[in-house]
Amino acid sequence: MNTKTTYVSWIIRILISFLFILSAVAKLYPSPYFAITTFEAKQLVPLGFDQCYGAYFSRLLISFEFALGILILLPFYLKRIVIPATILLLSVFCVHLSLSVFGIMEGAANCGCFGELIPMTPTEALIKNILSIGLLILLFKLVKQQKNKHFIYLIVVYLISLGALFYVAPNKSCESLDDKFEKTNSIYSQYIKDIDDGEKLLCFFAPGCDHCMATARQLDSLSLLNPVFPEVYIVFMNEEPEKIPSFFEFAGREFRYEIMDVAQFWKVLGFENDTPGIYYLINGNKINSYQGINEYKFQPYLLLKDIENVKN
Repeated sequence: MNTKTTYVSWIIRILISFLFILSAVAKLYPSPYFAITTFEAKQLVPLGFDQCYGAYFSRLLISFEFALGILILLPFYLKRIVIPATILLLSVFCVHLSLSVFGIMEGAANCGCFGELIPMTPTEALIKNILSIGLLILLFKLVKQQKNKHFIYLIVVYLISLGALFYVAPNKSCESLDDKFEKTNSIYSQYIKDIDDGEKLLCFFAPGCDHCMATARQLDSLSLLNPVFPEVYIVFMNEEPEKIPSFFEFAGREFRYEIMDVAQFWKVLGFENDTPGIYYLINGNKINSYQGINEYKFQPYLLLKDIENVKN
């Protein structure tokens, strides 16, 4: 291989390595567990994957991407295994993306190739993959066949990648909250049907409260970003109920709700508490609560932290 050919082949290898490693790492942004779970819910579950086993598949796939990004730079089985495997993986992605691009299968606006770090449409991702396959075919022609005796290195690189991923983002999708939180009768169950069933965010809002509207909007945004988000149930104070439609319009969606008399509303919320009031419940067990607009106010990052903690 002459100098020019070597130079071109290394440029291609570094570029493909960068794309694959970036793709794998981006799927862990901004929080590994929630990022991967979002990828599963938006990309794998629509394909028919079970949420539990889809979680294993996603980690196998992301680890494979990362391992290929490393192996493309190493001299082991480059022409015999690594380049063909990379082309095959991109080809599978191209088929999936084509189904979305041509409307055969409904797909998300963001293909998930680079997670939430770099949103990319299916069309953009398809073009990227086709160009990458073209570069890999050229690379296949440029590199020479080598006699390799170190197949174990390929396995070691993949196993290290897989182990590292399970370490930073353990699979919690197969765990049942029922095993960790025994069902109990909360004080809210006598007023609200099914509030003790599973994961719930019980919200106490006033329809005309600006802070309540802002909080509902934050909950809508969080539920869109996190497919494992608890069910939101709103109790409205029976004050200016005519504002409820505009409340939900501002929030971005309509959640399940009921309207309570003002006196009962404060009794259930707690006279010492304030709106917006939010209780995070699992099978009737209170995990945390957020009250008012001061010290104990609702903050999205604290709720995400609570949700992640109960999975550990």
